[in-house]
Amino acid sequence: MKICFFCKISDKSKLFIVEFYNQDIKILKKIDPSLTIATKYSEIDWSADVIFVWWWTYAFFSVFVSKLLRKKVVITGTFNYKCPMVASDYYRRPLLERLLIKFSIKYANENILVSRNEYEQIYKDWNLKNIVYSPHCIDTVKYSRGMYCNRGNELFTICWTGKENVKRKCLYEIIDSVELLKDKLDMHLNIAGHKGDAFDEVKKYISEKGLNAYISILGEISEKEKLCYLKSCRFYLQPSRYEGFGLAIAEAMSCGTVVVTTDVGEVLNVVGNAGIIIRNTLPETIANVIEDYWNNDLESISIAAHSRIETLFSMARREKDIMNVVKKYKE
Repeated sequence: MKICFFCKISDKSKLFIVEFYNQDIKILKKIDPSLTIATKYSEIDWSADVIFVWWWTYAFFSVFVSKLLRKKVVITGTFNYKCPMVASDYYRRPLLERLLIKFSIKYANENILVSRNEYEQIYKDWNLKNIVYSPHCIDTVKYSRGMYCNRGNELFTICWTGKENVKRKCLYEIIDSVELLKDKLDMHLNIAGHKGDAFDEVKKYISEKGLNAYISILGEISEKEKLCYLKSCRFYLQPSRYEGFGLAIAEAMSCGTVVVTTDVGEVLNVVGNAGIIIRNTLPETIANVIEDYWNNDLESISIAAHSRIETLFSMARREKDIMNVVKKYKE
């Protein structure tokens, strides 16, 4: 069985760095060891039996040509359906883009949505039968639990510094919460994520508040470094205005880190009762919950967090789901 994996992305190396792409590639290679990987429309192997596409935004051409050639198309990802707090909300996109997305999801052979919330809404509103739910997965061996007795006084967040992203991830509110806490707790915030067009603005904001001694901007870090921070920090902070899934939240939970976040998008389905859900993203709210939990015994939350990820978001589950979808087209 021949499969072509397609994701429209400018830097092909990102497919092997971004965990959810890399995981799906590994799963598909178990079916087709000679898997073709395409990042441009011109690279798509139309001799393949199945074209496996990431993102509906770029799927129209693949679906249209596949119909002409009688090939099978499977699409996965999310497209922010009914998410008014995010700029890329489906209903805030141009009409043509919405029509192309709707055509793609309607005429693909199968659609694998990583968000249960989005899956349920689309199933209800669009009455589609060619959709299934299969969440992102976490390698819980690699992202193993770090015990709380070994943790220090660090807070950690991952946020690439693009202007829209720092707003969505409430980075300024997190920084303001540190300002409120610096005279109360012996703590330090580490911010990881590759540099975007708001990087200098964020650095200036931290400096003007006199917080350079309390906050470090790490920039892009390796997976090994990320694991070290996740397993040693006291809290992982990700209050957010929207999350299509919240992969970094799930990774932190798998490492046994207590997560502070908000009930937006898919977050509650990921966190359940194994984290700290705050009611809003105000700096005072973030600061208060950190202060309230700072001296608590967090081991029980840590154990519950890792257990939830291991049970609901394992690699075995994602592999089984993809295998079930793709292998039925094996001739």
